[in-house]
Amino acid sequence: MISTGLPYLDKLTGGFKAGDNVVWQISDGVPVEHFIRSFFNEANEFNENVIYVSFNFSPHTILRRYEYLFKKKNAILIDAFTHGKGNSDPVFLDFYKGGNYDSRQFRCVENPRDIAHFIEMMNDIEKQCREQPFYIFDSLTGMNELWKDEGAVLGFFTFTCPKLYELNTLAYWFFGRDAHTKEFIAGIMQVTQIVFSISASDTGYYDLRINKLEERTSLFGSQPNLFRVINQDICFEEDRSADLFKIGDKVKNLRKESRITQAELASSLQMTPGAVSQIEHGVVSPSLQTLVKLASVFKKPLDYFIGGSATAGVLKGYLVSKNNPRIASPHKSVSIRQLLVAEELSIKSFLVSIDGNMTVEGPLLLHKGKEFMAVIRGSLKIVIDNETNILQENDSLLVTNSFVTVLQNAGDGECVFMYFLF
Repeated sequence: MISTGLPYLDKLTGGFKAGDNVVWQISDGVPVEHFIRSFFNEANEFNENVIYVSFNFSPHTILRRYEYLFKKKNAILIDAFTHGKGNSDPVFLDFYKGGNYDSRQFRCVENPRDIAHFIEMMNDIEKQCREQPFYIFDSLTGMNELWKDEGAVLGFFTFTCPKLYELNTLAYWFFGRDAHTKEFIAGIMQVTQIVFSISASDTGYYDLRINKLEERTSLFGSQPNLFRVINQDICFEEDRSADLFKIGDKVKNLRKESRITQAELASSLQMTPGAVSQIEHGVVSPSLQTLVKLASVFKKPLDYFIGGSATAGVLKGYLVSKNNPRIASPHKSVSIRQLLVAEELSIKSFLVSIDGNMTVEGPLLLHKGKEFMAVIRGSLKIVIDNETNILQENDSLLVTNSFVTVLQNAGDGECVFMYFLF
């Protein structure tokens, strides 16, 4: 196991393996340099030889930010910024004047927009590095902004990533969270070994999640892992008081079930959306006054938040749900009750009734997945893809890739059916 330099991250991942390509999908403002520093604070076979490939930052900035690498390590900077996004500006070219730099450490790419030229330089440096180097690619996003060809960037990655894997080295790759297409991200996910996603918030915390961990299992799955940066050290919040009763999870689930935003809930509670976000992430515990307001907003007893919960019965091997609440229906003459709600369920269940001879145009509830209906009482006419189906008592229907356009009670009495979304 090769340490990430952060004990908590080692616990999450089991550490790195030789050959790992570690992709960091980050939002603006995430201090990635501290993850790099943490890795190099630990002694291992990979942190004496470094190849840093920069598309986003000038050599002045790289040297200032990573001075410890270029003074104490065998580090090489491949500068694709100065003649790239830096547009050969004299301010950036000044770094290479006066002989104040080591030409063995700083390689300025003359035409980084020429993909073949850039790859040729990469190959030459790779041949010169006899020891296993640690690669840092500071920005696939910056590469895409320069090359203006996301396909070429993905092609470079899907070629280089397996190559570095076969060479048993390690590499960090960074790109912007919201800067690329779904196809690009899917291509990255398919080829690489590890993917971290880090988002910033207005609470002072950052949220790290593990999106891929090849050939090993994370003990914590894709749950949020909050951290702060204190004196340049990354400090994960391993024990948060709100986790005692999982208040944050309960608030988040109730808010989503009620289909309201954090801003709307914050308005009801007379607090900021950031404060609601902190509660939902377990960063802070709500005060008793806030708990009372939450109980009022969601029409729940106070002990729902600080004692028993909707999932408490799971410990007994079963779960009972009583007094199932009505939910707002977009259609008159339609009554909808949401049945049992639990984190363990991957489906949402409802009991629906439609008054006699009434018709519902469009979907009953907006949903992107599959639907299952089972008639308990009455007769239900359903139009799907311009085809009419009549369901009688004890009949059922599964909708996979089609769209329900009409629901009609085909009788005089009330029609009642079970409705599942999954």
